[in-house]
Amino acid sequence: MLVVVFWIAVCCVLHTYLIYPLLLVALDAIAQARSAWGYLGGNERRRPLAQLGLPNVSVLIAAYNEQGCIGPRIENLLAQDYPADKLEILVGSDGSTDETDAIVQHYAARGVKLSRAERCGKAGVLIRLVALAEGEVLVMTDANTEFERDAIRHLIQPLRDDDVGLVCGRLRLHSPAGAPLAEGAYWKLESLLKLYESRRGCVMGANGGIYAVRKCLFPPLPAGTVVDDFVAALRVLAAGSRVSYEPEAVAHEEAAPDHANEYRRRVRIAAGGFRALSQHRDLLSPRHGFTAFALWSHKVLRWFVPHALVMALIANVFLAGVSAFYSLALLVQLATYALATVSLLGMTPRHVRGFADAAAHFVEMNAALLVGFVKYSRGAQGQTWVRTDRPARAA
Repeated sequence: MLVVVFWIAVCCVLHTYLIYPLLLVALDAIAQARSAWGYLGGNERRRPLAQLGLPNVSVLIAAYNEQGCIGPRIENLLAQDYPADKLEILVGSDGSTDETDAIVQHYAARGVKLSRAERCGKAGVLIRLVALAEGEVLVMTDANTEFERDAIRHLIQPLRDDDVGLVCGRLRLHSPAGAPLAEGAYWKLESLLKLYESRRGCVMGANGGIYAVRKCLFPPLPAGTVVDDFVAALRVLAAGSRVSYEPEAVAHEEAAPDHANEYRRRVRIAAGGFRALSQHRDLLSPRHGFTAFALWSHKVLRWFVPHALVMALIANVFLAGVSAFYSLALLVQLATYALATVSLLGMTPRHVRGFADAAAHFVEMNAALLVGFVKYSRGAQGQTWVRTDRPARAA
């Protein structure tokens, strides 16, 4: 029984981080080969031309005490390479107590609209903003995000296909000091998965800092929603539309300044993710085809990797004396956790720093998932957010 438990846990981890990505690559290669073969055989593979013209776009920002970055954020949006008469900017203040509201009102003459109300959480703010939005396409972003000048133009391109309901842009993370991010490899894996899932029309979630969705496919969010980007993607998929990834639509965002802030952010997102998944569990049914498989592989199994890691370690402790393989497996696990610990304590030897930092990020990420699951199970996740303190950006 211990052997079965150990290998089930190991397979869960391997499927999440290795088997599923390789399967996506293989399926795409097969699809490309079949398409080329059909084309050489005389089949028409060109798609009908999409309708021309740019849609009216409403950019929505939910803000809470963002005086340090809301000004530069608005300036960045006003400088977008998009027709000004087709671009609407709405900022929803969630009961801000600093100068956020005054800064936004300063841009009223340039068409920026402010909607203020008492604190109700991001879901409540977005519900309010969507009701006010006049654009047929909603672009969701954050106050601390910065778009490249052509981001919105690229972001709305896939929506020219009537089958596409939501488009996720590419978010590039930067550390406050410009140092390499420990989560770089993980973020690249996420981007790779989005790229290949997009080719099958079922990207499992968007980047909260940059995504576009048809207004008609964005009904009011459930109360207490924390991960609006994940919920929005699931709703679009449930409605029978496609979710795409557009890597040319690039946004930049500064990561949390330290481990403590990043950990709290991950716990909050994890708890919100489990809640969202429970509300859309119908998509896990096999009748949804590859969408269900992708959801199981990319989200469900990944979010239960921390449980699998605990199971594997406990089973491995009792199996260590059975064979040299299990003894070596236990040694590898313990060494990884030890390196992660010294990295988090800032005591990493220089010659193993890269591996130790990667191990620390992996352990920290899965610890946050586990704590988030506990918070979700206890109903302890609040619906309002506490902003991460970051240095003010120059306008």
